[in-house]
Amino acid sequence: MFLGASLSAQDIDNTEFFTQFERNYDSLLHRYYVRQNSKFLTQRYNSNNQTYSPRIKVADLPDSVIANRLRKIPSAIELTYNEKVRSHIIYYVDKIGDRVGVMLGLSKYYFPIFENILDKAGVPEDLKYLVIIESALNPTAVSRAGATGLWQFMHSTGKMYDLRINSVIDDRRDPIKATYAAARYLRDLYKIYGDWTLALAAYNCGPGNVNKAIRRSGKDTFWGMYDYLPRETRGYVPAYIAAVYAMTYYQEHGIEIERISKPLHLISDTVMLSKDIHFKQIEEVMNISIEELREMNPQYKMDMIPGSQDKYSLKLPLTYINDFISLEDSISNYKKEEYFGESKVKNGQIANGEIEYRERIVYHKIRKNETWASISKRYGVSVKQLKSWNKKASKRKYLRVGDLLTIHRKEAYRKEVKTEETQTPTNFNTETPIVSSENEAINTQTSAEEIKENIKGKKPEQHIVNHTVKKGDTVAKIAKKYGVSVNQICKLNGLTQKQASRIKIGQKLRVK
Repeated sequence: MFLGASLSAQDIDNTEFFTQFERNYDSLLHRYYVRQNSKFLTQRYNSNNQTYSPRIKVADLPDSVIANRLRKIPSAIELTYNEKVRSHIIYYVDKIGDRVGVMLGLSKYYFPIFENILDKAGVPEDLKYLVIIESALNPTAVSRAGATGLWQFMHSTGKMYDLRINSVIDDRRDPIKATYAAARYLRDLYKIYGDWTLALAAYNCGPGNVNKAIRRSGKDTFWGMYDYLPRETRGYVPAYIAAVYAMTYYQEHGIEIERISKPLHLISDTVMLSKDIHFKQIEEVMNISIEELREMNPQYKMDMIPGSQDKYSLKLPLTYINDFISLEDSISNYKKEEYFGESKVKNGQIANGEIEYRERIVYHKIRKNETWASISKRYGVSVKQLKSWNKKASKRKYLRVGDLLTIHRKEAYRKEVKTEETQTPTNFNTETPIVSSENEAINTQTSAEEIKENIKGKKPEQHIVNHTVKKGDTVAKIAKKYGVSVNQICKLNGLTQKQASRIKIGQKLRVK
């Protein structure tokens, strides 16, 4: 066997990855439709409960059994089996099998939706399992880096794939719109690499990091470049394979499907609005709780929909659809001044009189080949601003890899309104402060600019690196020293294999 039966969760290479899963799962249990199922409130589903044990543990089975089961799963994505995959399967089955039971219950309603959209986009339906490891099937999940929704889109990537993200709405939380966007994004990544495991890796850490791993390792497969990928991404594909296994062979381990009532947003219908509507107006006129409305429409951050200004939709329980259509005018006029007086919402944004802006500082760790221009573009600031915040670094001719740059960002808050219930301002921005030691390693997506460059076949911006041949040098030794391939050096310098074997002392070679 690859690993002993005593494997614990601590043995898994990337514990942060699973900590995020637990975080998303715990948040899921607080959702309105989930709380309608009383079993979810029992100690059995408390994340602190460590008493769960499957009927048959993966740790007690020989590798041949698990490997054979994976081979039998029809999949367009290669389901490799090795010790890294085994450790993740042990985590899902032996450690959190009860949570897998919850995922199985929810998948009855989510997976048919995902399968339909993925099929329309021409990508494998198997990609539906990504949502298990990304968000634990929680549409409002938000990562430490600000990735949001079932498919954990970063802000820039969501915008690139036509998801509206502003003060009022965040389409990353919309299960259907986000799935269409994820399908397109994954399809674009596959076009770049022609390999689904590499597309998955790029989905997690961005094409820039995958391209860098290809250059450094000289390999073009996930397992070949494994050690050169960001730490979190190394666990991403093994976690995906483990999720596929757990969701397929749960019965063999005695994992039970949790029977839950259908999520509200899946038994609803959608209407397009022509009026500005606030959830409180609907609640008071139609007697639908605001909590239910939020559950069915998680994309609306402020409980209001500026239907008169753009194409916005509203989901409601099926039984309320006809009544809402006939009452839309009455609902929009009910206490209109209270909710929409003085044009509180304009062009999808909150009017200036209703918000205040506060400054937040984040830090960016400089990576190889980054420039003032590329970093400023990433954060939507000017080079002049960036240099003014980092005067010490701006005095140097080149940015130094590993240094931290300070970034000032403005975020919108609702102006403080004192009430009996609360005096705390509401933050419209769902992103949490980013203090990153491995910027792309904790970002679920890449930037829009980076993916566009890759799709067009352009190489990321990079500095030229030359090497002067010394005594004893060979092209192979030079390639190893700089983490590139022999073929890359030959290509950059126009060398044939024969010429590469005859390099001379003092000769200058471009290696990057």
